Amino acid sequence: MKRQDDKAIPKLEDAIRIDPKFGEPFALLAEIYFDQKKYELAENYYSLLIQISERKYAIYYSNLADVLMKLQRFADAALAIRNFLDKGEPRQALADKYRALLRKCDVAAFLMAHPVPFLPENLGPDINSPYSEYHPSMPADGSFLIFTVREKATSQSCRSQDGTFEDFYISYYQNGQWTPRKNLGEPVNSDCNEGAANVSPDGSRMFFAANNRLPRDESMDLFVTHRQGNNWGIPINLGPPVNTSAFESQPSFSSDGKTLYFVSNRPGGMGGNDIWITSLMHNDTWSEPINAGPTINTSANEISPFIHPDGQTLYFASDGHEGMGGYDFFVARLDLNSLKFSSPMNLGYPINTVADERSLIITADGGTGYYASTHQDGLGGYDLYRFRIHEAARPQPVSFLKGKVLDKKTRLPLQALFELIDVETGETVVSSVSDIITGSFLVSLPPNRRYALNVSKEGYLFFSESFDLSQSDSLKPQSIDIPLQPIEVGGSVVLRNVYFDTDKFDLLPDSKAELNKLVALLSANPSMKIEIGGHTDNVGSKVHNQKLSENRAKAVYDYLLSKGIVAARLTYKGYGDNTPIADNATEAGRAQNRRTEFKVMAR
Repeated sequence: MKRQDDKAIPKLEDAIRIDPKFGEPFALLAEIYFDQKKYELAENYYSLLIQISERKYAIYYSNLADVLMKLQRFADAALAIRNFLDKGEPRQALADKYRALLRKCDVAAFLMAHPVPFLPENLGPDINSPYSEYHPSMPADGSFLIFTVREKATSQSCRSQDGTFEDFYISYYQNGQWTPRKNLGEPVNSDCNEGAANVSPDGSRMFFAANNRLPRDESMDLFVTHRQGNNWGIPINLGPPVNTSAFESQPSFSSDGKTLYFVSNRPGGMGGNDIWITSLMHNDTWSEPINAGPTINTSANEISPFIHPDGQTLYFASDGHEGMGGYDFFVARLDLNSLKFSSPMNLGYPINTVADERSLIITADGGTGYYASTHQDGLGGYDLYRFRIHEAARPQPVSFLKGKVLDKKTRLPLQALFELIDVETGETVVSSVSDIITGSFLVSLPPNRRYALNVSKEGYLFFSESFDLSQSDSLKPQSIDIPLQPIEVGGSVVLRNVYFDTDKFDLLPDSKAELNKLVALLSANPSMKIEIGGHTDNVGSKVHNQKLSENRAKAVYDYLLSKGIVAARLTYKGYGDNTPIADNATEAGRAQNRRTEFKVMAR
């Protein structure tokens, strides 16, 4: 039966005037005003109720504490909790709940006494509306924003009790501002609910949660759709073991192209909603999800995970970790050696308040946060805001490389595999593909490493490039178009990630990742024969440069032999300084001339 609070209030006030010692009207009025978020009035009636008979109504100290928490009067709330525990004779479970809340009062008071810089900016009417907007997501280059809108339903299918449902909208960042939002449309949006989208850092995939989609399932499942030009493909249910009959939602995909964080209340967790992690394996199936563990998850609820493109910094919301009450934002950092997360840090007041904070993302450069809030300056419901995030809560800034892959001869776009390899460890830190329609690509470049970039496609020679992001001043985003050469006689590739010490010809260990790609190319094309060529700059004598280049070419030749490539398919030659590709008058030019390359001699 629907409550009629407006009619109840005057009748309850009449009852109090008739008998000011009758407690029930005070309790009901306090409850109504609490539900209406009129917390000052709720506090007044709970206080008057307890004054009637503290012994009889001491149990309501817990309700009074809840109200005082909403009013951010944490010292008073702590006193109310102590009175509840001492005089209210609560059951054990309820007593445990309020003992934990007592600790939260102390933490919240500390956070309020030490506020962090925070100046949220509403994204305005091109993004927000009188309805609710939340769960923002964008690729690493920030070129577009996809978010959930809860709006009035146009059909009876899947509508909520309030007549609304959820759809995705998109806006593009152009000329320093967000364009008017547009409904993402089919096949991603349906006549049922879609929510909690997460765009992969490379912009090629979008993971999201939905129910009542094929295969028809009333539980909330995770789906993925692939971007094709400006359109999105038919969503695919991730299936087991990721999806179960339990609740799965709020995905976040890491920049390595294989790690998915999500929320579930499946059995085996810490309690409530937990954050879980699964990995995409070589056969394009998902690993059995693992719980993020007790450092991240609590017996309460953890939601809205966001793994930053740095691959190490995890943001999430929790009502179990100590904070302002309700859901607060936290940040934890993954140690890449132990693969364990640090203890979560509360993002601080006034980012966190006594209201529920949810769905936070951080831009690739680490400086700006986007989140949903019910600030008083909003257009209605939840609105999307952005703000500069304070230093202590920032992730490592991430750069990116973007461009297009083209056939070198026809200039037509190609879909190709991208692998970003840590030169020192040989680990593939990012794996992605260029767009099948446009050939465009976006690769995140986490800081403090040297990378080998390898771009490959069947029937083509691979492309090789190197990036040194070990210095903080090297984080400027980069743009490059990549022409792939069809495998044909005369085609050549500069091996930009083959390294030697100065004036020496022993292969450095950092060269292995690149040379293993060459081994893979030769293995996939068993009739191919190549010449390995060594080249130097013009520093030193002709004789010395000729010998050095030949020895370097032979070092690569020997490595390929050691990996099982037969000698009949290989030759090597030193060219000295006779075939420069840049001006030897500058150090940058000389660096380009000091190179190792291979040339196709037979197809």
